[in-house]
Amino acid sequence: MIKQVIIILAFSAVAINQVATAQNVPSEKTDQLNELMVDRPGIADMPFTVAPKDFQLETGFEFYQKSGDHLYLLPVFLFRTGLSKAAEFRVTLKNIREFKGGRENIGISPLTVGIKTHIIEQRGWIPETDILANILFPMGKSPIQPDFIGHDILLLFQNDLSDKKALNYNIGFQWDGFTSDEVFTASVCYNYLPTSRLGLFIEYFDFLRRTSLNEHGIDGGFTWALRPMVQADFSAGLSLVNRNWNYFLAAGISIRVKN
Repeated sequence: MIKQVIIILAFSAVAINQVATAQNVPSEKTDQLNELMVDRPGIADMPFTVAPKDFQLETGFEFYQKSGDHLYLLPVFLFRTGLSKAAEFRVTLKNIREFKGGRENIGISPLTVGIKTHIIEQRGWIPETDILANILFPMGKSPIQPDFIGHDILLLFQNDLSDKKALNYNIGFQWDGFTSDEVFTASVCYNYLPTSRLGLFIEYFDFLRRTSLNEHGIDGGFTWALRPMVQADFSAGLSLVNRNWNYFLAAGISIRVKN
């Protein structure tokens, strides 16, 4: 486990160094691409980073119903800030209220610390590409905390189909820290912007495990630009696990502070 974490950290450090010195993304285009690029709602993250010295907060709530159990995440916080023209630092924390097996568990999620780095600019059919590496640190001892440090690494892609249409998709592996088993995850999301303020999306996703049940799902929703640097969102979806349907809802707001 420790060896895998070290590899992820080293890989991220090398990627940041190479991308920050490559100068392959002009600053003007980076700023334009980033203008309302947020990682919520939905499963698939976008391959765009926050500009240097800018700050972005993405917060909201999520509700899940799984096989009769209920999970509330209220609130969810994702803090992002730019490290260079093509790299950002991220911190995620969630307040959890879980009703499982007739018992209630309340507490803070593991602390997720990550780095997203931009490595390829879209050229023709070659997609915009980022790497996202996260480490999950347990926050004490409780049923909602893993026994080990978790981590994940994802490749994030996007192909712009037109000025108003784009396809973004992710693949990668996750280790949640509760077990040593890895989870292969894949998602693909179609985005459509009918106006300058309204965004619509529909998405398919998978979580595939070696020794436990797989999950396949779809979700969709919309975003609405309240102000140039403030965006609200709503989404809903369902997934199938062992012939049981799960349901989830999410809503939130994202705010960017430019330096």
